[in-house]
Amino acid sequence: MTVNNLKLHEMQTAMNALAVEEAEKSGKKITSGIKTVSKAVGVDYATMKGFVFGTIKRPSERTVDRVRTFLRDGESKTPPSMDEPAAKNIGLMGLTDDDFAMLIGLLQAAESGIHDDYVALECDVLDDPSREFSVASYQALYRQEGLYKRLRRKIEAQTSCTFEWDTELQSVVPVRPK
Repeated sequence: MTVNNLKLHEMQTAMNALAVEEAEKSGKKITSGIKTVSKAVGVDYATMKGFVFGTIKRPSERTVDRVRTFLRDGESKTPPSMDEPAAKNIGLMGLTDDDFAMLIGLLQAAESGIHDDYVALECDVLDDPSREFSVASYQALYRQEGLYKRLRRKIEAQTSCTFEWDTELQSVVPVRPK
Protein backbone atom coordinates (compact mmCIF):
# COMPACT_ATOMS: atom_id res chain seq x y z
CA MET A 1 0.00 0.00 0.00
CA THR A 2 1.36 3.44 -0.89
CA VAL A 3 1.60 6.25 1.60
CA ASN A 4 -0.89 8.29 -0.44
CA ASN A 5 -3.60 5.77 0.44
CA LEU A 6 -2.90 5.66 4.19
CA LYS A 7 -5.74 6.55 6.50
CA LEU A 8 -5.26 9.09 9.27
CA HIS A 9 -4.96 6.50 12.03
CA GLU A 10 -2.38 4.56 9.99
CA MET A 11 -0.25 7.70 9.62
CA GLN A 12 -0.64 8.36 13.36
CA THR A 13 0.52 4.83 14.14
CA ALA A 14 3.53 5.19 11.84
CA MET A 15 4.52 8.52 13.39
CA ASN A 16 4.05 7.07 16.89
CA ALA A 17 6.38 4.20 15.97
CA LEU A 18 8.98 6.67 14.70
CA ALA A 19 8.68 8.74 17.88
CA VAL A 20 9.12 5.63 20.05
CA GLU A 21 12.12 4.59 17.94
CA GLU A 22 13.75 8.00 18.35
CA ALA A 23 13.05 7.98 22.10
CA GLU A 24 14.65 4.54 22.46
CA LYS A 25 17.71 5.65 20.50
CA SER A 26 18.24 8.62 22.78
CA GLY A 27 17.25 6.77 25.95
CA LYS A 28 14.67 9.43 26.84
CA LYS A 29 10.89 9.64 27.12
CA ILE A 30 8.53 9.47 24.16
CA THR A 31 8.03 13.24 24.35
CA SER A 32 11.67 13.64 23.36
CA GLY A 33 11.09 11.32 20.39
CA ILE A 34 8.03 13.34 19.37
CA LYS A 35 10.09 16.52 19.53
CA THR A 36 12.76 14.99 17.28
CA VAL A 37 10.18 13.71 14.78
CA SER A 38 8.30 17.02 14.77
CA LYS A 39 11.49 18.86 13.78
CA ALA A 40 12.15 16.35 11.00
CA VAL A 41 8.59 16.60 9.66
CA GLY A 42 8.49 20.38 9.93
CA VAL A 43 5.57 20.90 12.31
CA ASP A 44 5.57 22.28 15.83
CA TYR A 45 5.84 19.99 18.85
CA ALA A 46 2.29 20.52 20.12
CA THR A 47 0.77 19.65 16.76
CA MET A 48 2.89 16.52 16.40
CA LYS A 49 2.09 15.44 19.97
CA GLY A 50 -1.63 15.84 19.32
CA PHE A 51 -1.27 14.03 16.00
CA VAL A 52 0.67 11.09 17.47
CA PHE A 53 -1.58 10.65 20.52
CA GLY A 54 -4.76 11.21 18.51
CA THR A 55 -6.01 14.15 20.55
CA ILE A 56 -6.33 16.19 17.38
CA LYS A 57 -9.35 14.60 15.74
CA ARG A 58 -9.18 16.61 12.51
CA PRO A 59 -5.61 17.74 11.80
CA SER A 60 -5.10 20.44 9.22
CA GLU A 61 -4.41 19.51 5.60
CA ARG A 62 -0.97 21.10 5.90
CA THR A 63 -0.04 18.83 8.80
CA VAL A 64 -1.37 15.73 7.06
CA ASP A 65 0.47 16.65 3.84
CA ARG A 66 3.75 17.14 5.69
CA VAL A 67 3.40 13.84 7.52
CA ARG A 68 2.44 12.06 4.29
CA THR A 69 5.45 13.57 2.47
CA PHE A 70 7.74 12.61 5.33
CA LEU A 71 6.49 9.02 5.30
CA ARG A 72 6.55 8.78 1.49
CA ASP A 73 10.16 9.93 1.29
CA GLY A 74 11.11 7.10 3.64
CA GLU A 75 12.88 9.29 6.12
CA SER A 76 12.95 6.95 9.07
CA LYS A 77 16.02 8.71 10.39
CA THR A 78 15.85 12.34 11.31
CA PRO A 79 18.34 14.61 9.56
CA PRO A 80 21.22 15.98 11.58
CA SER A 81 20.55 19.31 13.19
CA MET A 82 21.73 22.23 11.10
CA ASP A 83 21.14 25.92 10.76
CA GLU A 84 18.27 27.14 8.57
CA PRO A 85 20.15 28.30 5.42
CA ALA A 86 22.01 25.02 5.09
CA ALA A 87 18.80 23.02 5.44
CA LYS A 88 17.35 24.78 2.40
CA ASN A 89 19.90 23.28 -0.03
CA ILE A 90 20.25 19.80 1.48
CA GLY A 91 18.74 18.12 -1.58
CA LEU A 92 21.69 19.03 -3.82
CA MET A 93 24.54 18.76 -1.32
CA GLY A 94 25.43 15.14 -2.05
CA LEU A 95 25.73 15.56 -5.82
CA THR A 96 29.08 15.72 -7.57
CA ASP A 97 29.89 17.88 -10.58
CA ASP A 98 29.42 14.83 -12.80
CA ASP A 99 25.92 14.31 -11.35
CA PHE A 100 25.10 17.95 -12.04
CA ALA A 101 26.42 17.56 -15.58
CA MET A 102 24.14 14.58 -16.11
CA LEU A 103 21.11 16.50 -14.81
CA ILE A 104 21.91 19.52 -16.94
CA GLY A 105 22.36 17.31 -20.01
CA LEU A 106 18.96 15.69 -19.43
CA LEU A 107 17.28 19.06 -19.01
CA GLN A 108 18.92 20.41 -22.16
CA ALA A 109 17.76 17.35 -24.10
CA ALA A 110 14.20 17.88 -22.87
CA GLU A 111 14.37 21.57 -23.80
CA SER A 112 15.63 20.69 -27.27
CA GLY A 113 12.93 18.07 -27.80
CA ILE A 114 10.18 20.50 -26.86
CA HIS A 115 11.68 23.21 -29.06
CA ASP A 116 11.75 20.77 -31.97
CA ASP A 117 8.08 19.91 -31.30
CA TYR A 118 6.84 23.46 -31.61
CA VAL A 119 9.06 24.18 -34.61
CA ALA A 120 7.54 21.09 -36.26
CA LEU A 121 4.08 22.46 -35.50
CA GLU A 122 4.98 25.71 -37.25
CA CYS A 123 6.40 23.85 -40.26
CA ASP A 124 3.27 21.71 -40.55
CA VAL A 125 1.13 24.82 -40.78
CA LEU A 126 3.44 26.45 -43.35
CA ASP A 127 3.49 23.29 -45.51
CA ASP A 128 -0.25 22.69 -45.32
CA PRO A 129 -2.32 25.76 -44.33
CA SER A 130 -5.39 23.57 -43.80
CA ARG A 131 -3.62 21.99 -40.80
CA GLU A 132 -3.98 24.22 -37.81
CA PHE A 133 -2.87 23.94 -34.25
CA SER A 134 -4.21 25.87 -31.35
CA VAL A 135 -2.33 28.78 -29.89
CA ALA A 136 -2.75 27.10 -26.50
CA SER A 137 -0.77 24.07 -27.71
CA TYR A 138 2.05 26.29 -28.92
CA GLN A 139 2.05 28.29 -25.68
CA ALA A 140 2.03 25.12 -23.57
CA LEU A 141 5.10 23.79 -25.35
CA TYR A 142 6.84 27.15 -25.14
CA ARG A 143 6.04 27.42 -21.40
CA GLN A 144 7.27 23.88 -20.74
CA GLU A 145 10.54 24.62 -22.52
CA GLY A 146 10.93 27.73 -20.34
CA LEU A 147 10.34 25.71 -17.15
CA TYR A 148 13.08 23.26 -18.08
CA LYS A 149 15.40 26.15 -18.90
CA ARG A 150 14.75 27.86 -15.54
CA LEU A 151 15.32 24.60 -13.65
CA ARG A 152 18.57 24.03 -15.54
CA ARG A 153 19.78 27.54 -14.71
CA LYS A 154 18.92 27.10 -11.02
CA ILE A 155 20.89 23.86 -10.91
CA GLU A 156 23.83 25.48 -12.70
CA ALA A 157 23.78 28.29 -10.11
CA GLN A 158 24.19 25.72 -7.31
CA THR A 159 27.37 24.23 -8.74
CA SER A 160 30.99 25.15 -8.26
CA CYS A 161 31.95 24.93 -11.96
CA THR A 162 30.68 25.63 -15.46
CA PHE A 163 29.45 23.08 -17.97
CA GLU A 164 29.91 22.67 -21.70
CA TRP A 165 28.76 20.24 -24.37
CA ASP A 166 31.54 17.76 -25.26
CA THR A 167 31.15 16.68 -28.89
CA GLU A 168 33.34 13.59 -28.48
CA LEU A 169 31.45 12.31 -25.44
CA GLN A 170 28.11 13.64 -26.71
CA SER A 171 27.22 14.87 -23.25
CA VAL A 172 27.53 17.80 -20.90
CA VAL A 173 30.74 17.83 -18.86
CA PRO A 174 32.03 19.98 -16.00
CA VAL A 175 34.76 22.28 -17.29
CA ARG A 176 36.30 24.68 -14.80
CA PRO A 177 35.58 26.43 -11.53
CA LYS A 178 33.44 29.56 -11.74
